Amino acid sequence: MPICRLSQFDRELRNSHIVPEFLYKELYNDKNHMMGVTGHGNLGWKPLQQGAKERLFCESCEQHFNKHCEEPFLAQWVNAAPLPNPWNVTDIHWAKFDYISFKLFHLSVLFRASVSSLPTFAAVSLGPHEERLRRLLQVNDPGPYWQYPVFGHAVVHQETKALVPMVSQAVQSSFNGHRCYGMIYGGVQWWLCVSSHRNPEFELACLQEDGRMPFDAVPWNEVSVIQSAAEALRHPGPWNASVRSGG
Repeated sequence: MPICRLSQFDRELRNSHIVPEFLYKELYNDKNHMMGVTGHGNLGWKPLQQGAKERLFCESCEQHFNKHCEEPFLAQWVNAAPLPNPWNVTDIHWAKFDYISFKLFHLSVLFRASVSSLPTFAAVSLGPHEERLRRLLQVNDPGPYWQYPVFGHAVVHQETKALVPMVSQAVQSSFNGHRCYGMIYGGVQWWLCVSSHRNPEFELACLQEDGRMPFDAVPWNEVSVIQSAAEALRHPGPWNASVRSGG
C-alpha cells in the first residue's frame, strides 16, 4: 500500500490536485479544454481537460486540505474577489483575510508541489522544510507571519490592466540570500520564502498576522515564467509544461 505524503500512513491514495481545480475554472473554453504549454510538437501546447494531478494523499487528508485550506480560500479569494479589476499598475492595494486559513492554503500548495514528482513543480525542493511544513499542515498551524512569509504580485494585462487568469509552473528565485518559490494562480504570482532566517523586507510586504496584505501589480509580459512559456510556443523543443491558460 502506498504512503500518504501528509499523514504518512499506508492508505489508498487519491488522484490529488497540486493547485485546486477551482483555480483552473476560468481557463476552460467552451469545449472544456484549456491550453497546456509543453514546448513540444508543432504548436508547443496541447489541450488539457483538468489541472495537474498525482496520487499523493489519502481521502482523509484530501478532506483535511479541503476543509481547512481550500474552502476558506475559495470563499475569501475566488468568491470575494478582493482585488481591483482592472488595476492601475501604480497602485498598492491592501486586502484583509483570515490569517490562519489564508496562509495555510498557500503553504499547502507549496507542500504539494514539493512532494510532487511532476515536472511542472520540479523547481520546488524544500529539504528539511518539507517535513516542517507537513507537521504545520497536520495541526493547522500557519506559524508566525515571518516564518514562511507569503507575498504576491497581481498579474495584469499590459493594455487592459485586467487580472490575467492562469496557473503556472513553480519557479525558484533568491532575494537577498533567501530562497523563494513562486507560482501564478488566482490572478497573482504568489511567493513564499523558505529560509531559516528572518528578513525584514519580506516582513513588511507579506501577509500579516492581523490578516492584512499588500499587493502591487506587474504586467504579464514582464513575468519571467510567462516569457519562458511564450518562448516555448514560438520555438517548440525540449521543455517542460509550464503555463496553463484558457484557449
